[in-house]
Amino acid sequence: MSILDPTQLTLMRAISGATLRNTVLANNIANADTPGFQPSDVNFHAALSDALGEGPEALEDIGFAPEQLHTGAVRADGNGVDSEAEAAKLAENGLELQALEQVASSRMAIMRTAMGMNG
Repeated sequence: MSILDPTQLTLMRAISGATLRNTVLANNIANADTPGFQPSDVNFHAALSDALGEGPEALEDIGFAPEQLHTGAVRADGNGVDSEAEAAKLAENGLELQALEQVASSRMAIMRTAMGMNG
């Protein structure tokens, strides 16, 4: 059992999933010129939704893993990376990650203030 409330635990898991997704999307872009490379993605939203449906305890054991996308070859060398689409997903995910971190930080500041630990 976690000492964190379910909202804070959910935020922490979402940050973890978004961070992994950033890494995976950046790897896709880095391999845009690698023959035969197929992109991957992390659907952490679905994993979080499933865990939340099972109850707060399921959040403690949640894990995220990249899944290879089967987009087919974009180019003749078998590479399946669409650099522009990957860059757009990376930018969107980066904004989501930033928002999650700001909310988590604000919640922690509120808790510190409530405990008289500000300053």
